[in-house]
Amino acid sequence: MQKKELKQMEGLLLAKKDTLFREVEKRFKKYQDTSGGKLTETVEIAASGLNGDLEILVAEEDARELKQIEDALVRIRAGDYGICEQCGHAIKKARLRAIPFTTLCVNCKEEEERESGGDAVQAKCDWENTVGNSGSEEMDEVNKTSLRRRKIVELEDDDRKN
Repeated sequence: MQKKELKQMEGLLLAKKDTLFREVEKRFKKYQDTSGGKLTETVEIAASGLNGDLEILVAEEDARELKQIEDALVRIRAGDYGICEQCGHAIKKARLRAIPFTTLCVNCKEEEERESGGDAVQAKCDWENTVGNSGSEEMDEVNKTSLRRRKIVELEDDDRKN
């Protein structure tokens, strides 16, 4: 990649890192605020547990993504950004724009998913779609993550066609 493109990707990664960090802080504060009061009703306790579990799942996903972003920034500084860790070939720019912290080209990622069982990814998406009808703010976050993943898959498909 050219220096100009690397600077653009670095800016994109830093902006995403900042946004995610603010979301994590906001979620943590909200979790602290809601878990501070006493729960009396059984339904209230159950709902609070479910919401807390969802908050934890979303926070864990955000933490993983923050780590991936930080790793990508390290790769930019080291001059290794945009190179597939598996095969050593350049990762297509469309894929990097879609997933700026990716470490694998489309072919290697597909191979990894075949080996690990791509059915698990589909089952997770199916679960998110089923649960996504609750209307809660936490589920909106899960749905946003699911939509981002679907968009990434669409962009990867377009990338493969080009």
